[in-house]
Amino acid sequence: MDTRLIGYWSDQEVYPGAPEYTDLGFRADGSGWMYWASWSTKFVVHRFGWHLPAPGVLVARLHLTVGGEWSVEGRDVTHLVEDREEVDTVVELGWTIGPGPELTLDRPLDDVLGGLRFLPGEGNSTDPTLTGP
Repeated sequence: MDTRLIGYWSDQEVYPGAPEYTDLGFRADGSGWMYWASWSTKFVVHRFGWHLPAPGVLVARLHLTVGGEWSVEGRDVTHLVEDREEVDTVVELGWTIGPGPELTLDRPLDDVLGGLRFLPGEGNSTDPTLTGP
């Protein structure tokens, strides 16, 4: 396994000021998530298992999609999950890291909501809808 992929990635620094953003989390145990959020206060999370069957190839098996609205209360962001759907979708895509610390995917994990370019983000690789009050 290529451990460079493990961690938290975000496209917020790639596209500062954009009205929406995508974060990815890849955990060493083979679990992961994609978080998409918009200034409209909507969010979607795809939870998945992942593995690297060959150099430059990422296979993700999406198993749960949750969505709803986020809000800010004080300094905390909370998520109200309004939709929850069990899924079984396999997505295979190409990936590279570099030059520098940039992660590039050859297609988005989600054709509508996902991004292609990410930088290491601040976080702990935990789906943000699982944390907070």
